[in-house]
Amino acid sequence: MNKITLPTLLVLVLCFFSGHIKAQDGYTYTLIDNGSYSFTISAVPNTSASNFNTSVQSYGFTILLPDGITASITSSLGSSAGATFFNGSDVGQPTVDGYLITETLGSPMSLPAPSNGTLSPIVTFQLAGSPTSGMLVILANDSPLASAVTPLKSFMQADMIDDAMTSFTNVVDPNASGLSGATTFDFSTLSTATAELIGVSVYPNPTTDKIHITGVSDITAVEITNLNGQLVLNPTTNLETIDISRLQTGVYFVKVQTKNAQKTIKVIKK
Repeated sequence: MNKITLPTLLVLVLCFFSGHIKAQDGYTYTLIDNGSYSFTISAVPNTSASNFNTSVQSYGFTILLPDGITASITSSLGSSAGATFFNGSDVGQPTVDGYLITETLGSPMSLPAPSNGTLSPIVTFQLAGSPTSGMLVILANDSPLASAVTPLKSFMQADMIDDAMTSFTNVVDPNASGLSGATTFDFSTLSTATAELIGVSVYPNPTTDKIHITGVSDITAVEITNLNGQLVLNPTTNLETIDISRLQTGVYFVKVQTKNAQKTIKVIKK
């Protein structure tokens, strides 16, 4: 990963902020915990009736990590995202470090139409080490730091208008947070939630449609990820029986969580 100083950062990616967001159609970013210090930032469409697939030309956002913690990108929308490191002390934040993550796509890539309400994985990254204190944060566009250092703001240059023309504008609001859902992760929670569940199992495995989780009665969350660490299913009800029939054939990881423990089980979808 590249390392830059604050003066260089101040002039970086300013060209990405030439467009203006539309009143309704646009995107925010959200943070997904994949477990084992892997995280995905996904794009969330604003509520919209538009059936026109979004065409993305470029995007960017900033993550803040505890001082001394590093990250590496494991996958991205166009497979060529770059992360530029900056020292938090250079921006008045001595307890954190940060990465400006950006990608300009060689050819624009399509996201599902906003009317689908689909979360689109944009970048997945892996942290080095095992921090048990401090926070992972997606920097909000209306935060004091982003307001002071404009190139750190989240953006997405995209075409969302079905008008037989191609026009890329910024569809992430630069004046609001630009975020939704989970936007931080507190590493201190891992010190009390890393015990492995004993006796929990998933059946049938392999399966073609549903899986049943047994051996535990106080499930608080279930997350299903694919081999790329991308969250593909996150049910909120009936956590003991989960329908995975819509998932493609392949290998998935089912993370079962309780208040004080968790376990990840590999499942094969036929």
